[in-house]
Amino acid sequence: MSRRAGIVASIGCLAVVTACAPATGAVPIAERSAAPATPSPAPAPRWTAAGALFDGTPDALGNHFCSGSVIDTPGQDTVLTAAHCVATGDGTPARTGMEFVPGYADGRAPFGVWTVTAAAVAPAWLAHGDPSVDVAVLTVHRADGVPVERLTGGFRLTVDPGSVNAVEAIGYPDDSDAPLVRAGTTTRFSPTQLELDAPGLYDGTSGGPWVCDGDEVVGVTGGYEQGGLTPDVSYASYLDAATTALLPPPG
Repeated sequence: MSRRAGIVASIGCLAVVTACAPATGAVPIAERSAAPATPSPAPAPRWTAAGALFDGTPDALGNHFCSGSVIDTPGQDTVLTAAHCVATGDGTPARTGMEFVPGYADGRAPFGVWTVTAAAVAPAWLAHGDPSVDVAVLTVHRADGVPVERLTGGFRLTVDPGSVNAVEAIGYPDDSDAPLVRAGTTTRFSPTQLELDAPGLYDGTSGGPWVCDGDEVVGVTGGYEQGGLTPDVSYASYLDAATTALLPPPG
């Protein structure tokens, strides 16, 4: 995963067989059982920036209900998810206070737990649940002040990715304590939506990243039908300037 801050624009990860090859030396997430003793800026193993959102507190997490991923920003404290994971779309504000656990697997939090302290959602979602902007940008914080990206790495946010992208979609089904990964190729369902025919993205995978080339997020499960009414076909709001407008200002 890239440690470089910034946003990739108009790249378009075209569908090729090798488009989403594993990072060199990648370690499966379930094989990591403990956080590093000290923060390290070294590149993180594959998928460590993906995680689950929980109700509850750092000491009593409760159940996970959505997915998300750390994205590369100067503040190193930013998580991307779906707007419908944090706001109902009926005029009420986005909620905060939930917990983000990157790399969660088998009941373990290998990097620790971060509390969501702020949630940025487009006005059109807040007002009436507009599926074209079903994206949220969360700010997370841990008591010791360690930025999450320093431990997990961060995906690069790719806006205007084009219609055809070979991706791996990552998420946490409600009934699973390990991440699920489904590979496929996106198509353009509508001007504001990408479609992914990759069976198996069950409830709870909302907000999970669609990753191209191993480190670029080109969508999150959400959008039309809040991600899809069946696990066979999923959707994502097309990432554009409305997405980058949600990012925290640099510095």
